[in-house]
Amino acid sequence: MNTLEQVKEIIANICEVPVSEITETNTVGDFPSWDSIGHLTILSTIEETFNISFEPEEMMELEDVSDIVNSVESKL
Repeated sequence: MNTLEQVKEIIANICEVPVSEITETNTVGDFPSWDSIGHLTILSTIEETFNISFEPEEMMELEDVSDIVNSVESKL
């Protein structure tokens, strides 16, 4: 499974939506549970899954699925 697919799975699980509804352009607020707390949950789950870490400032800049995937790939 590639990085995009793994990130989409994580977001879908946390936001309780089908993976098929997640696109690279989805952003914070697109789903009811993807609020500020949901965003932190998504990012912390991604950190654990990929064994990486985000700086607090970096977390604020990750606004959509594409941003998250690009950041994860740059850290791997």
